[in-house]
Amino acid sequence: MSRVRRIVLLIISIFSTMFLSGCWDMKTFEDTGFILQLGLELDDNGDLLYSVTMPVVEEEIDEKVEILYTTADLLREGRDKLRNTSGKRIEGGKTQQIHFSRELAEKGLGEILDVYMRSSENPLLANITVVEGSPLEMYQISLNYEDKTRVAFYVTNLIDDARKRTSTSETRVYDYMIMQKSKTIDPTAVHIRYDKEGIEITGTALFNGDKMVGSLDSVQSGLLHALMGNRINFSYFYRETDQHTFQTGKSGIALGLKNVKRKIKFDLSGDIPKISIDLKITSSLSEYDTMHQLDDPKSKKQIEEKVAESIKKDCEEILAYLQKIGSDPIGFAEIARSKYNSFYKSVEWKKIYPDIEFSVDVKLSIVTQGAIN
Repeated sequence: MSRVRRIVLLIISIFSTMFLSGCWDMKTFEDTGFILQLGLELDDNGDLLYSVTMPVVEEEIDEKVEILYTTADLLREGRDKLRNTSGKRIEGGKTQQIHFSRELAEKGLGEILDVYMRSSENPLLANITVVEGSPLEMYQISLNYEDKTRVAFYVTNLIDDARKRTSTSETRVYDYMIMQKSKTIDPTAVHIRYDKEGIEITGTALFNGDKMVGSLDSVQSGLLHALMGNRINFSYFYRETDQHTFQTGKSGIALGLKNVKRKIKFDLSGDIPKISIDLKITSSLSEYDTMHQLDDPKSKKQIEEKVAESIKKDCEEILAYLQKIGSDPIGFAEIARSKYNSFYKSVEWKKIYPDIEFSVDVKLSIVTQGAIN
């Protein structure tokens, strides 16, 4: 390499270290407040109450979580108000959950969440939840959970575990907005309650459009997943009678429902469609009492039929409830729109939905049961 070339490279290297090092918009971690949870509710005056939790990383501060709140008419206005008191630059790109009070969810979430669809800074993967009570109160009470991690991570772990057991829905910001805009599938959300002992995932919040209209418990949420044709993995408990066995007080059977195959058929021969749903479910036996002799193939077949009949009844009750509240999270309207478009265009789906005649047929097989004798 020539001497001149070496000198040129040396000069370039020196200038690079002087002018190109570092980042012009560098954000120091210690000086930044990362919003992990956002709570939205109405205060006593009907104003929007905006609350957030942020992790505290400074060693000299005992608290692990900083809670800030204010009232504002806009989400951006609320964030800027909190910046005036936090002493940090508040950023929302790491938000893990957006918690709405039930009162606010029943009034509608569409306009509030609209800002998340129009800015790349906003976290589209944040979980949407509905809280029974006040999100701010939940944050404040969580400071006394001495055996729990930071509340944001605690709730994230609860949601992830509940989803693995299909005990609630998986609804993030982008899911909610897509379903809301589609007009043919109603969104759902994680349903939460809290007390002084801890936070609990109670099931699934149901919506009609952007307004919450009802809820399902954890087992019903698993059956809703089955009706949707999604993966299932939850426990189902069957009791033939309320009579306990003499020795232990046990009564019933616990089954782990693992897989489902769903078929939906539309009968459009009349003015009101009839929809039949066939479910083939495989399960594993988790626990049973001595009243059920599962080592006998004939008795096992009878139990499979009885449990299938119980699941059928529960599914039909869920469908009737969905019709009553006007919520269609399964997406029957979307199936009608995509497969029977001429019929879909000829009717007002929301008007005929409560009158649709549903029938459910369930076939259950117990594929694993462990050692019985």
